[in-house]
Amino acid sequence: MTDQKPKAFDFGADAQPAVEAAIPPVAPRAFDFGEAHEAAPPASGPPRALSFDDVPAAPASSGMTAKVVPAALFDSEDHPAVRDALATARADYPTLFAHAEGRFAILFRRILPVKLVLVTDWAEEPLLEQAALLQPITELVLKFTRMGVPAQLDAALDSTREPAGMFGKLFRRPLPPAHYKQTLTSSRAQLLQLMADSEVAMRNLEASAQNLGLHGAVLAVVATLAANSPDAALLDTLTQRRTLIGQAVRQAELSILQMGQVRQQAADLIAQISSFLTVTLPALEMAQAQGGA
Repeated sequence: MTDQKPKAFDFGADAQPAVEAAIPPVAPRAFDFGEAHEAAPPASGPPRALSFDDVPAAPASSGMTAKVVPAALFDSEDHPAVRDALATARADYPTLFAHAEGRFAILFRRILPVKLVLVTDWAEEPLLEQAALLQPITELVLKFTRMGVPAQLDAALDSTREPAGMFGKLFRRPLPPAHYKQTLTSSRAQLLQLMADSEVAMRNLEASAQNLGLHGAVLAVVATLAANSPDAALLDTLTQRRTLIGQAVRQAELSILQMGQVRQQAADLIAQISSFLTVTLPALEMAQAQGGA
């Protein structure tokens, strides 16, 4: 035996561990989802302050995440018939189209593509509305006629004149002018109310007639586009409906014209009554007072 000291945990020469080259540790990168064993690039200079200027480009969105822009609810380009109808209306009714292009488009989308059932019932609501608006006009014209204001005013003015001839002086006993003061005052108030009511009635009827005329123009354009249709029933209904709408518009125009004439007469009568009450009657009363004195 020799006096050699044993080494701690010495298992002999065969148990010597293999020496491997030391691998430097890899510095972790923030939010690094690349290759796990990719080494960090060496620093090329001093560290920079945090910057948000260099924003990476956003990835292209896929078909699953892209937002789909909804199409317009009423897109005239979706229906060739509506597009053709708008072009025809612009050419045939340029003035009306310039003021009511949007309403033209709405009405064309209601009736196109054209069907017999749509034409048969076309503009039914505007027709009923106008029929209801004609009633107040008729009632106002009748009310003006029954008031008899021209006759009242003639009698009042005639009372201011001396009876003509011996027969008139003996047998005629006209009422004094003051007798007509209350009657004419009441008639003037009624005429003013008639003027106010008729203005509202005419305005409503004019708006209704314009709306009905627009429906008629739409139907005329549809008739032009459907002129070569083999459906005889459709063409006949188009003609009948256009005639009906045209007659209704003409009736409204005549009623508006008549009401305008009545309003003019009412305005003239109001002026004459005012003249009688504020000028003629006070002058007569003053003359009678001076004559009695």
